[in-house]
Amino acid sequence: MLKALIKKQIAESMIRTFQRGTVNSSGKANRKRRLRENGTMIIMVIAAVYLAAMFTFFSVVLCRELLSVDLGWLYYLFASGAAIIFGTFGSVFSTCFTLYMAKDNDLLLSMPIPIRDVILSRLFSVYLMSMLYSGLVAIPAVIVGWILGGISFPKCVGGLVLVLLLSLIVTGLSCLLGWVVAKLSQRLKNRSFLTVLIALSFLGLYYYIYFQIMSRVENLLALVILLGGNIRNSAYVIYVFGMIGEGHWLGMLCWTAGVLLILGLIWLVLQKTFLSLSTATPTPKRAVYREKIGRRRSVSSALLRREWNRFASSANYMLNCGMPLLLLLGFGGYMLFGGRKLVRTMSIVLGHVRGAVPVMLCAACCMLGGMVDISTPSVSLEGRSLWQLQCLPITPWQALRAKLSLHLNLTILPVLFCSTVLMYLPQGSTTTIQRALIVTISLLNTVFFALFGLFLGLKLPNFSWTNEIVPIKQSLSVFIAIFSGIGLSMAFGGFFVLFGWRIGTTLWMSIFAVFYLVADIALYLWIRGPGSRRFTAL
Repeated sequence: MLKALIKKQIAESMIRTFQRGTVNSSGKANRKRRLRENGTMIIMVIAAVYLAAMFTFFSVVLCRELLSVDLGWLYYLFASGAAIIFGTFGSVFSTCFTLYMAKDNDLLLSMPIPIRDVILSRLFSVYLMSMLYSGLVAIPAVIVGWILGGISFPKCVGGLVLVLLLSLIVTGLSCLLGWVVAKLSQRLKNRSFLTVLIALSFLGLYYYIYFQIMSRVENLLALVILLGGNIRNSAYVIYVFGMIGEGHWLGMLCWTAGVLLILGLIWLVLQKTFLSLSTATPTPKRAVYREKIGRRRSVSSALLRREWNRFASSANYMLNCGMPLLLLLGFGGYMLFGGRKLVRTMSIVLGHVRGAVPVMLCAACCMLGGMVDISTPSVSLEGRSLWQLQCLPITPWQALRAKLSLHLNLTILPVLFCSTVLMYLPQGSTTTIQRALIVTISLLNTVFFALFGLFLGLKLPNFSWTNEIVPIKQSLSVFIAIFSGIGLSMAFGGFFVLFGWRIGTTLWMSIFAVFYLVADIALYLWIRGPGSRRFTAL
């Protein structure tokens, strides 16, 4: 039974990420489904390679400095800390919904299946997620340590043990923190907004620390060398953990035994609390009757309110699809108060390219606006209850228009604010037409990706999910939407630097404005016609 449950978890986390779950009459996957699987796998591999390359670069810089002063153990200690932080933050919210608040917990617990097997199958998924996130930091760090510090049999074994221990530590921390999030979710009324607030606080703290470190790298390295001696003298247990990467046999044995002991205690706690936590329902708020006059709503207003309620009730939806809205506001605020200095720097760096500043500013705004993908998973999020929306006395276009309206209502004002600020920053030969085109292209780009996201949602729907994180974060349509927003904006700015400047800034921006306008009209007509018919047939 445990083997079957593990296969089910793998199917949910991987196979359904790539496909709709439909098969042809012969039981074999059709060609289109295989193409979607291959495309998604390629995109995910590219993203993983990018993150691994970034961590490899930082590992090389840190390893060279610390090995030069014979502090290899401190290098492994800092790499382990980064792996634990990145792995825990990356998997903690997924752990909460995978382990404690999965949609099919009630179904599995109603079957004659031992609770132990259900917990172990969930923990297997948590471990895979922890191994993925921590491994993106730990594996490049260990390989860099072998290359720059030399490799031997003890160091080879120590590196492998270190990677394994880090994945187990992240698994344990994710289970504990996921338990805290699940407990808070039961007791708090606006738990989705609280989850978003906590996540944003962690992100803000992370980036603040990151930029502080990057701005004080030289002083930090001097402090690290001094700190290394203090750790070795006063915190010998932590020193021994760093020595695992150097091939310290006693450290491997002691830390492995300690981690396994802690995981055993977590397992005992899970066995005692899993059933009560996974089947608990939030304490209902005592209803108090208050007489009030009901307000009649139009069909469009009622459908839009329905879409907003879904968005506001899901922390995953808000975090993964709405985060660029905060980036737009933050970027616009930064450019409002400190943008002149950045524009002068851009003018110096791109001085050989005439009229590059307005194009690059517009491309930056388009990139942030294109990363908003609220409309993309909106169709898939209907799940198996799609029939309820289809049975309402409304036209398919009215249902789809509500999904578009939510995306545009949340995105238009941040984009307008950011683009208006950027419009007044370029100086010198920037014309009024070019300034107006910054705002025009940014708004047309926003409409384009709202329509394009809904187009992808209709063409590549996924209704066979048990965890909403699959259509929100792990679907092929979301990957295409986000990377298209980034790629199209980079093409707009990059190709101008390469050859577009030869035809002039105004003409280049006008070409893209016309492109967006034509694409918006074409997508709008498709959604009104074939898209609406496809929505009815889903």
